[in-house]
Formats: sequence, C-alpha cells, structure tokens
Amino acid sequence: MILFAGDPHGNYSHLYPFVQEQENVSLIILGDLQLTTTDELDKLAQYCDLWFIHGNHDSKTVAAFDALWGTEWKSRNLHGRVVEIQGTRIAGLGGVFRGHIWMPPHRPMFFDPIHFCQYSPQEKIWRGGVPLRHRTSIFPSDVEALETQKADVLISHEAPRPHPQGFAVLNQLARKMGVRKIFHGHHHDNFDYKPINRNKACDIYNVGFRSIADLDGNYLLRGVDDRD
Repeated sequence: MILFAGDPHGNYSHLYPFVQEQENVSLIILGDLQLTTTDELDKLAQYCDLWFIHGNHDSKTVAAFDALWGTEWKSRNLHGRVVEIQGTRIAGLGGVFRGHIWMPPHRPMFFDPIHFCQYSPQEKIWRGGVPLRHRTSIFPSDVEALETQKADVLISHEAPRPHPQGFAVLNQLARKMGVRKIFHGHHHDNFDYKPINRNKACDIYNVGFRSIADLDGNYLLRGVDDRD
C-alpha cells in the first residue's frame, strides 16, 4: 500500500495508526516536514518504507535543513528523480517557486544553482552554494531533469493548475512524463479536484495539512489546520 501524507509541520502522531495497522506500507510525505532532528523519521521508519520531498519550511532554519540534507535521510528525498515504489514509478519535485529564482509563467531569473552563484555576491553564498532559503526553491533545471523521464505519479509540494495558486508548468511536466496522477501538498485546504478529474487524463489530488490519501486518491484522514 502506498500512502501520501500532507504537510506534517513537525507533528507525526497522526500517521502511526495508518502505518502500524497495515503491512507493507510505503509512506510518502509531500513536504514541510519541519524537523529539528531525525528522531521522528527514525521512529516512523520502523513501521513503513518512508520517502519524502521537501517543502518551503524545510529550509527556514539550519536545523530543519540539516535534518534532511545533513543525514542519511537525504537518500530518501524523491526530489529530481523517479523511483519505483511497490511497482509504481513515482517522480518527485520538492520545493516552491520564488520570484527571485523563477515564478512561472514569467521568465526565470536563474537556470540552476550554479548560475545563481555566478551572479551573486560572496556574502549571499551559503556553504558553497545558494542561500539557505533558496535550498528549497525550484530552478528550471529541476524541471528539466525530470521532463525526459517517464513516471506513473508525480508528487510535488507546489500545486498544478487549476488550483487557484497552482502552476501550469507542473501540468506540462506531468504530460511530458506520461504521468496519470499528481499528488501535492503545500495548500492546507484539501482542494477538491473531483469535477476536473472526471474530464482529464491526469487526476490531481491535494493532500492537505496533516491529511493522508491512498494511491487511488481516497482520503483516509482530512486534517484541519487550526493553528493560530
């Protein structure tokens, strides 16, 4: 069984009933893990095959960044590649669009991290690369790396169209890859694509705040973001 988890924002307790009561569960978190250590991932991985993509909150602090990229867990980030999980080819695109890098449909300011660094003053360079904030920014090179590959499912943190805050470039990427389903996080409201999905070749699902959906797009848990 493949399950998709919406933004946990540092709280993972709601996931355990779904991974402990089923056998052979692959759990894919759709960004904004918002960690400070790997303890939560280490515990959760005792019950499931755990994967993720990063969201914008995963580079808000050095601790959040290091928990994902500074440990062995970086090998479980699906961003920028296609991995076969339980017989399903899943492509990952983590992060968000930011105007200083690329805000589709506008032209990108920079193609890739190297391009950014070439035109940035030294004080903006962090650990030999782009600033911490932009470690979760989407560059055109991220999309280009995926569009020549094939997949069954595309997972992203950002939303495609027709979400009100969605981006058509993700729909275009899905078409090029032959994707049949898109699962995304980021937006906490579980936007309902059902009327659109009936008439489209690619079904889209918004797995909202602390929500869970299965590979068929059925919501097993709908979280409500009631934080102040």
